[in-house]
Amino acid sequence: MLPLHSLPALICALLAGAPATGDDPLQGEHFAAFASRVAAMPDSTAREREVTDLLGRVRRGGTVLHDDSTVTFLYRGPGRRVSVAGDADGWDPAAGEMHRVRGTALFALTWRLDPAARCEYKLVVDSAWILDPLNALREPGGFGENSEVRMPRYAFPAESLARPGGPAGRIDTVACESGRLRRRMRLMVYTPASYDSAGGPLPLLFVTDGGEYIELARAPVILDNLVADGAIAPVIAVFIDPRDGPSAPNTRMGDYALNDSYVAAVADEIRPLIGRRYRARIDPAGTAIMGSSMGGLIATYAALTRPDAFGLCGALSPSYQWAGDSMIAVIRALPRRAVRFYLATGTMHDAQERARIVHALLGAKGYDVTYDEVPESHNWCTWRGRMRALLTTFWGTR
Repeated sequence: MLPLHSLPALICALLAGAPATGDDPLQGEHFAAFASRVAAMPDSTAREREVTDLLGRVRRGGTVLHDDSTVTFLYRGPGRRVSVAGDADGWDPAAGEMHRVRGTALFALTWRLDPAARCEYKLVVDSAWILDPLNALREPGGFGENSEVRMPRYAFPAESLARPGGPAGRIDTVACESGRLRRRMRLMVYTPASYDSAGGPLPLLFVTDGGEYIELARAPVILDNLVADGAIAPVIAVFIDPRDGPSAPNTRMGDYALNDSYVAAVADEIRPLIGRRYRARIDPAGTAIMGSSMGGLIATYAALTRPDAFGLCGALSPSYQWAGDSMIAVIRALPRRAVRFYLATGTMHDAQERARIVHALLGAKGYDVTYDEVPESHNWCTWRGRMRALLTTFWGTR
């Protein structure tokens, strides 16, 4: 949904969403009514006292003000021009300008959001991008930490939280000297806690942007919990990092740009290496490749051009628009392959338009496709939240 940018939008913003502490700001009074009442006060000291009281209650609540379908951002502090830039407005400060409540130093803006939405944002005070000082909810991302809004019907992925004392898999660091790419590739290989007792070869999952899937998407924790709950069969996951060490150059843009050499490195060098070192299935029906953004692009390309290696493909917010929709042209040109897909996108400034096109194309060709859209955007928390659906689509036990 698009944000409401104008001051009249404040009329529909309620303070009825009680914070987690149970401290209900204004006891459900409409924010517009609060603003009008405060603006009508003749005493400026009394006006600021009312604002201070409100902000204190919001801060104690630990999150922004919201009801079922709107969220209101508040700011008081240094700065002459204040904006909200985030997922819902395409991170465009010009689109999310906050407006001063008449007679006070309080800035406010309301967005209308899906009741199940989750979005990230920052405040832009003059030219400085800052975290929202009133909101304790924050999430790390690929470009640093952001403030976060969770609407009332958003379902947090509890499987992404580590369980103290719970079974945990192991991660080995393995180096692969790739002749195809003429460089060393760093692999983090996850084996489940039940690996030693699991018996026969286990399904195999290749994950692009591997380091970030470990750190930001918490993929090993999700695997641990889903395996422990019996929701999925035990799986071996190979997290392929596009950097050979923290200070090494990041090769993802070259690797993931429909690069046949990268696909061959994974299919013909890494896959046999894992097959030799671990009890892993390397047949197509037991082997998946996945990724998000450009990683979702190369995962799709790999599965469709090398179905002899990858029979399962997970693509989250895939960059199908890359190079003038080249991937879409590939899908149109190729005959149907023996590949199953899990495809997902957010609906806030994400990959929705092309994902819908690809979903329809694959369906018309007879592919088995599980497709999800969620009221979120192009970030690691969105992809973290899709891991359960992806894994259970391929290896669910129920």
